[in-house]
Amino acid sequence: MNIMQSLKFVPFVFGFVLLAAACASSFEENDPTGSSYRTDFKFGNQDASDHNLNWLQQEEGIDPNQFILLGGSESEVREPRPVSNNILQQKYKDTLVLRGDNNTNRVALTFDDGPDARFTPLVLDVLDKHDVKATFFMIGARAKEHKELVKRIHESGHAIGNHTYWHPNLPNEEPQRIHWELTETEKTLEDILGFKPRLFRAPYGALNEEIMELISDLNLTAVGWDVDSLDWKQQGPEVIQDNVLSNVGFGSIILMHDGGDWSMDLSGTAEALDEIITRLKQDGTEFVTIPELVNVPVEK
Repeated sequence: MNIMQSLKFVPFVFGFVLLAAACASSFEENDPTGSSYRTDFKFGNQDASDHNLNWLQQEEGIDPNQFILLGGSESEVREPRPVSNNILQQKYKDTLVLRGDNNTNRVALTFDDGPDARFTPLVLDVLDKHDVKATFFMIGARAKEHKELVKRIHESGHAIGNHTYWHPNLPNEEPQRIHWELTETEKTLEDILGFKPRLFRAPYGALNEEIMELISDLNLTAVGWDVDSLDWKQQGPEVIQDNVLSNVGFGSIILMHDGGDWSMDLSGTAEALDEIITRLKQDGTEFVTIPELVNVPVEK
C-alpha cells in the first residue's frame, strides 16, 4: 500500500477514535450500576471520588447490597487502632464527644455503616435478647434502600445518627461535597423517621477543623469512640470480644459495625456481641444510647 492509499484511511481511523472516546465518556457520566461511586474504579489517573461525576444526582438501578464504601474499606484507610481526635475535642468541646463520664457505670454500643440486610438483623436480635439499647450511625444510601430496617431500629428504642450518604473520606473532599453528604443523609433519615438526627459520625473517624466548623454550623454533635472492636478486620468472635473487654471502661463508647463493604463478613460481630453484653452486665455495666451517655438531644 503506497502513502496516498494509506492516507485515505486516516479520516476513518480518526473518526472511530473520537466515537470511542465519546462513548467512554458517556458511560462514565451515566453509569447506572453505581460504579462511579467506587474507589476501586479509575478514570485515567484519577480516583472515582476525584472525577467530575454528577454526585448530586441519585442514580437509579444501584443494587443497595452490592455496596462499596466510597472512601475505601476500613483496612485501607485507617490504622488498625482506635482513632484519636483528642486535640480537636479540646477545641470543640461542645461539638465533639469521644467518651462519656467515667464516674458512672454506663457504656454505649455503637454500630456503623448499616443498615445491611445481612448483618443488621443479627445485631438487633442480640440487642433484643439482652434488652440493650445502642446507637446506629447510618449510611444514607443504605437507609434509603432499607427503610424497614431503619424503622425497626428506631421503634426498638435505639438511637440513630448520620454517617454520610456514600461514606467518603471527608478530609479528601471539597466543602460543597461534604455539605451534601451530611444534608442529603439528613433528608433521607427525616423522610423515614420524621426528624433529623442530631448525632453524626465521620467515616473512619476522619475529621479536621474545617469539617468541625461545618458540623457546628449544621447543629450536629460529632461522636467518636475510645474502644474499637476491630470487627472490620473480620476477625473471629473471640478476638473481637477481647478487643472490647480488654479496653472498655466506664463511660466508653464502643465502635462496632453492622455493615461495610459488600465483600465483608461481619457475622462474627453479632456472635461477639452476645458474649460482650453478658460479660459486661456481670460486671455491673449499664448499656445506654449516645444521647443518654453524653446528654445530647436525639433530634436537631
